[in-house]
Amino acid sequence: MNPNKLKDGVSVKVIENFAKQHRFEVFYCVAFVLACFFTFVFFAAWSLVFAALGGIVGVAMAGHVDKFIKSMVRFVLKQERTTQIILAVVGWILSIFLPPLTFLLIGLAGGKSLIKVANETSVPGA
Repeated sequence: MNPNKLKDGVSVKVIENFAKQHRFEVFYCVAFVLACFFTFVFFAAWSLVFAALGGIVGVAMAGHVDKFIKSMVRFVLKQERTTQIILAVVGWILSIFLPPLTFLLIGLAGGKSLIKVANETSVPGA
């Protein structure tokens, strides 16, 4: 084998840089994957119910949900870097042991986003 040939794959440094630049995306993707996997193991029906309830509440109370989500993100951003990592790990643990809670938050955010898009694109007076 040619020793000068580059190995296939991604280096750890590249993964670390990506995670630093896209920390929220990485956190949410890992949390959603964990919640999805452990939903199949423990809470299949409840997660669907909580996602639907979250969507209904998100549509009905979009302003309050928006304020709640923004306050959660502001709280995390005010913390030190170490505390943010601890909060992320706690969020992942909650995704493992309480996946319906994760699906409730997904439903809340989805319902809020859907009603926002519908209100922005609707024809006035129609």
